Amino acid sequence: MMAKFSVFQLVVLVVVLGWPVAVNGQLSHMMHNWDCVACETNSMLAGNFGHANNFIFNMSDLWWVDTVARSYAAVAMNDILGSREYNGTGENGIVTVSRALKAVNPKLKILWYMSAHRVSDNPFVMDQFRNHPEWWLKNDDGSIAWYRPPAEGQPGRPTLDLSQPAAQQWFANLTLTYFRSHEEAKQLCDGVFVDSASFRNPSAKISAERSQKIFDGKMAALHMAQETFTELNGGEVWGNAVLEAHSIPKTPGVTWNTALQHFNGAFEEMFGSFASQNRDGTWNATLMERCFESVINASNAGHSVVIHAFPGPSTSPFTARGTGDNMFRVSSWAGAVRVPNTTEGCQQAAAERLVESLAPFLIVANERVFLSYAWFYSIEDGYIPCKAGVECGMPSSWYPEFTHPLGPPGGPAQRNGTVWTREFQRASVYVDLKDRHASKIIWH
Repeated sequence: MMAKFSVFQLVVLVVVLGWPVAVNGQLSHMMHNWDCVACETNSMLAGNFGHANNFIFNMSDLWWVDTVARSYAAVAMNDILGSREYNGTGENGIVTVSRALKAVNPKLKILWYMSAHRVSDNPFVMDQFRNHPEWWLKNDDGSIAWYRPPAEGQPGRPTLDLSQPAAQQWFANLTLTYFRSHEEAKQLCDGVFVDSASFRNPSAKISAERSQKIFDGKMAALHMAQETFTELNGGEVWGNAVLEAHSIPKTPGVTWNTALQHFNGAFEEMFGSFASQNRDGTWNATLMERCFESVINASNAGHSVVIHAFPGPSTSPFTARGTGDNMFRVSSWAGAVRVPNTTEGCQQAAAERLVESLAPFLIVANERVFLSYAWFYSIEDGYIPCKAGVECGMPSSWYPEFTHPLGPPGGPAQRNGTVWTREFQRASVYVDLKDRHASKIIWH
């Protein structure tokens, strides 16, 4: 029996469609068809769920488990059913939820979230990490390069130094330690989703040479994880901040072409918003073009890509909507127009602004590209329509655009200056990178 596990701030990618087991070290890839964006016969949706409101999402009423399992191609979960408080005793909440999801749809593939620099919020993992100060990233002068320094009686949070071989081994196998047996891990965990894969701590005072060693160490750890999950069940390793368009500080010289070779798939965060837009909320045509090309290049090279898009010209800060225990979070909007103050207003805005994300997604999509669309990273922030009496960030039913028959594309998108167009069997798509409001999908 394996040691009982730990995991970082747990997030799962749950894949409905399944992928073939890797053979002789070959990469394997999640794929969808072209029937529709999301309907009974297909799903192009891939959420990245962070925290969840346990008042709403619990195991006494599994309406949300059924909705997630039957609707998504991929979904990420974190901090649910008390997983943030997990200390190594009992069962972690994500294991419990994973078992429930598999019961609804045995084909679900579940990848667990890991942060490559800040580790986890739960005590089980943090206690292990704090007991190995030799794994803590140090500045060149030997001082600790904190992720979050000590404050007000709280212990500091170190940054993981993956240039250390022992830390690489620990990191690569950490997710498996949540399970009571090898067989349980094989059934419920199909790989890892690694956040901050190319991230560098901008406050760390370290040389370029050491930065490169840390990046190389991350890639070595990811290679170990790939070997682990290939042997376990043909699972995959996914990474965030590995595409060229991503705005998070990265190791100099690291692009999708140098980093993505170490991953099966990538997560393109904040697509069409945040750093890919101007201060007035219009798209930055140059950066959006880079987003498009980065996703197209990565997916054509055989990697799955999850695009996360936010409603409208989203930016920080994030604020709460809803009432009492039933709250959800929304982004702010760049420019003169503000995000609505009411739940109903936010739901309507998510529906009205969907085309600004869905049209660009269809421009770049192939069978390996998936869409995530929500205000933030909790289930209630707009990933699923909530049942009556529950306030969420999307309307109470699925967007009708998701179920429209689509059909396969006639070929790749065509480009004329800043205008991109693409023809599908049942739809025509138009995007002008100089005018996000001009985005349109004409259904045939």
